[in-house]
Amino acid sequence: MIIFGAIAVIIIILGLVFFGVIGRAPAPQRATLEFWGVYDDSSAWRAITDEYRKTHPEIFVNYTEINPDTYEKDLLEALASGNAPDIVMFHSSWLPKHGNKIVPIPQTLMTVRQFQETFPDVATTNFVANNQIYALPVWIDALAMLYNKDLFNTAGIAVPPKTWDDFIRVVQKLSNKDKFGNLTKSGAAIGAANNVNNVADILSLLMLQTGAKMISDDGTSAAFERQIQTGGVVWNPGESALRFYTDFANPKSAAYTWNDGQTNSLDAFAGGKTAIIFDYAVTIPQIKERAPGLRLGTAAMPQLEGASKSVNYADYWGYAVPAASRYPNEAWQFIFYASGKDINKYFSTAVGRLASRRDVIAEEQTDPNLGVFAEEILSAVSWYQADPAEIEAIFKEMINAVILKNTSPANAIADAASKVTFLMRK
Repeated sequence: MIIFGAIAVIIIILGLVFFGVIGRAPAPQRATLEFWGVYDDSSAWRAITDEYRKTHPEIFVNYTEINPDTYEKDLLEALASGNAPDIVMFHSSWLPKHGNKIVPIPQTLMTVRQFQETFPDVATTNFVANNQIYALPVWIDALAMLYNKDLFNTAGIAVPPKTWDDFIRVVQKLSNKDKFGNLTKSGAAIGAANNVNNVADILSLLMLQTGAKMISDDGTSAAFERQIQTGGVVWNPGESALRFYTDFANPKSAAYTWNDGQTNSLDAFAGGKTAIIFDYAVTIPQIKERAPGLRLGTAAMPQLEGASKSVNYADYWGYAVPAASRYPNEAWQFIFYASGKDINKYFSTAVGRLASRRDVIAEEQTDPNLGVFAEEILSAVSWYQADPAEIEAIFKEMINAVILKNTSPANAIADAASKVTFLMRK
């Protein structure tokens, strides 16, 4: 009976194998991935998703462009209502604020070491925590100097300034004042808070270049107001950076070139009312559309005189998978595919932005329009911000305290650091 039973079981198993019930790999899960993005319409992704389906016919990707002005609010509402997308754009500063809402990439797809070898160092600062990767950058941008070539030529300036000392001299040539000391011509949009785009990023960069430590080692408090000791000399780099920045809006300063009464920096630049702004590569198409006759020049951000290394500032987006996604594995597989060299290069060209991979950035360094930004990305930094929007508001308030309320830079930066620390401990 035992023998006959064993034979019967074998016959049944062979029958199941013959009919394909056993031994056949399970069918891939069909999934429609809802993909939310900003700045790019569906045409930018259509070729990528179509190519992906050639090897993954069971996966459909439905891309939706969201208004960047309401994107964060819309995303949070979708997550709260249970209608979360499967792939989201994730800002480089969001990990402290929204890291609990996303899931890390499986290490079978990418390890931290592979991430570091693939992307610039700043991406590790922004997207890696506790040896986990929470987002992959699809493009990276860096602050650079945008200048009006015609205004430079008229002022007799042959080359853009490379250091901040040179920058002050250039600004003096580009700026004019009347006999009462009123500004009649601006050399650069810098020094104020309310009408300078990227003001918090510019000031953060100055602090970092000067040697300020933005937050404490344990990540619980601000540190940009603290003194440091260099070569036996005790000084405050954050306070020095704030004073330097606000001097450009101080009528008593030789560097005076901008004030709170000017129009928005981008509007002023496009209208030929100022010669220099500091902005990202994503702004270039806007400038060309608004001022097609403007002869635009791009140059690296000025550095400190005698600095041993360049320090630049990055701002960018990556792609992440919400914890509420129905298809987290499939979503990460698509993001990983979209981060490959060929796709990253294609996407960068299609949308006119800088790539995120080191091997593609190396090719972009020779580009006449984007080369400056590509070179800066490799030395770009940023800092861990608990709430970027709130910190921007605090930095604006700090600048206004100096230029509008006559508060000393020491008191203004101390107050700002206290508010940032409170924000970090909420």
